[in-house]
This record gives sequence, structure tokens and C-alpha cells, in this order.
Amino acid sequence: MTNDTNQIAQDKIPEAPLRTLTPDGFVHGLIAFIALAMLLGLPGNVLVVLVHRRIKTPTATDWVVFYLASCDICSLVVCGPSYILQMTKLWNNFMPSFLCSFHFTILHTCFIASTCLITVVAVVRRSVMNTNREPISARTSKLIGTIVIFVSIGLGSPSFILTKNTPSGFCYYDNQKAQLQTIVYGVYLLIILISNAITCACYVSIIPKLRNAARVAPTDSDIINTAFVRIRRAAIKATICLALVSVVFFFSTAAPLTVVTVLNASNHNVGVVVNTLTFFFSRLYFMNTFANPLIYFWINNGFRQRVRSMFHRNRVT
Repeated sequence: MTNDTNQIAQDKIPEAPLRTLTPDGFVHGLIAFIALAMLLGLPGNVLVVLVHRRIKTPTATDWVVFYLASCDICSLVVCGPSYILQMTKLWNNFMPSFLCSFHFTILHTCFIASTCLITVVAVVRRSVMNTNREPISARTSKLIGTIVIFVSIGLGSPSFILTKNTPSGFCYYDNQKAQLQTIVYGVYLLIILISNAITCACYVSIIPKLRNAARVAPTDSDIINTAFVRIRRAAIKATICLALVSVVFFFSTAAPLTVVTVLNASNHNVGVVVNTLTFFFSRLYFMNTFANPLIYFWINNGFRQRVRSMFHRNRVT
């Protein structure tokens, strides 16, 4: 009788049907995906941070990229192992409840910070393409990045009281605080909508600039023209690189988490397909954490040169 009661209680936990209605093969695939994200994302983002430290005069864009990489490292270190433990159900056996709260706090903090930082870099790149200069100094960009991180910590902190281990060991939301959860997620959705609208508007407005890359030079001097074209093309490549980062972030993080939020607010017991999609979308954001360094290395010539220079110096020493 006791076992039946415990089973019924467990089935009423939102995370329980999310696990039981998700095919095992799909769960194993997601575990492999998160492991791959950690394998590629951790060294990749650490490399971005190390390259940034070697830049003598970092720009406003460089500081935003540095903070983005730092958020991805934090997310991979904390949330990667946590999700693997949860999906293998090892979490249920020994992990304390405060680590569940810490997991969701870091998850939401890094998500909000990344969303805002990507918007900041979009505004900066729009100014670069329109006026050939960044709208803020590197020092101001560093300060803005720091403020974004601290504000994001504040916005992510409600997870400490909204999430905990359930009696059966699942790390999930506290149903007794559903009203507060709705308010908090409403704020998150508002941030997503505003930030992504600004980001989209910035990049859409500079599409004509990208199409007419370096066709007009400032003077009649061939030497100056060549230098201008070279600098302009480098700026365009950097802008395209960061625009691609924004696109990956939107489709791997912002849009899926919005869908998950709506599904969680509606009904958890909605069948195998929707539960599988919810399970998938809530973990898809790991794609963003390892894709960014790959995009930098693929498109940004300056980043590739700095990486080669860093390894070359290490070999010499």
C-alpha cells in the first residue's frame, strides 16, 4: 500500500512524467549531446578568455565577448554535470536540495546575462557599421558587462526559493510557489522579447551595409583606400560573426526556453511528443555554449591569428 502511495505521489510531480514519457534512447542521446557540449565548449570558451587577456587594447566588442564566454563557462561547469545527473536519475539518490536551487539559479542567471550581452553587442556593431566606430569605450563596455552580470544574478536569485528537490528526489519547481514562479517567468519572457527585438532590429538595419561592403573609400589615395577597405572588411566579418552568434542563441536558447515556459505553464501531462519536445528544448541551449568559439574561429580572422600567436609564444617559451 505504501509503495502504491509513493508511486502516485511521484507521478504527480511535473518532472516525473517528463522523464517517464521521454524515450530512453532520446535521453541517452541528450546525455551524449551535453557531454559533447562540455568537451567542446569548456576548452573553447576558456580559449576565448585567454585570448582576451592577451589583447593589449581591448575594444568594447572584445569585453562583451569576454563576458559571454565567462557565462558559457559557468553554465557548462555547473549545469552540464547537473543535467547529466538528473537525466541518469543519479541526482535522486544523493544530491542535496540546495544544489538543485543553485543549478537553476546559475541556469537563469547565465541565460539572462547572455541575452542582454548579445543585445549590447548588436547595438555596438550597428554603430560600427554606420559610423565606423564603437558608440562606447572599452572601459564603459567593461562596466556595462559587470552591471549586466550583477543584475542577472539578482533576476536569477528567485530560483533559490522556487526550486528544490521533491520528496522523491527530483530537482524541479516548488508547486506551492506557482504564483511567484508565474511572475518571475513573466519577467524573463519580457526580457527575452525586448532584447531579441532590439537585437533583430540592429542587425536588420545594417544588412544594406553588409551587402555594399567596402565599395566606397574615403579618399582618392590608393594607400588610404586599401587600408580603409581592409579595416572595413575586418569590421564586416566581425559583425557577421557576432550576428551568427545571435542567430544561434535565438534558435538554441531564447526560442526553445520560451516554448518550454509556455508548456510548463499550461499542462505537464500532455503526452509523449510534447514531453519529449519539452525535455529536448530545455537542454538545447548547450548548443550555444560550444558553438560560439567555433564561430569565432571559423569567421573571425583576428581571433584565429591571436590563437596562433598565443600557441606560438607558448612553444617558443
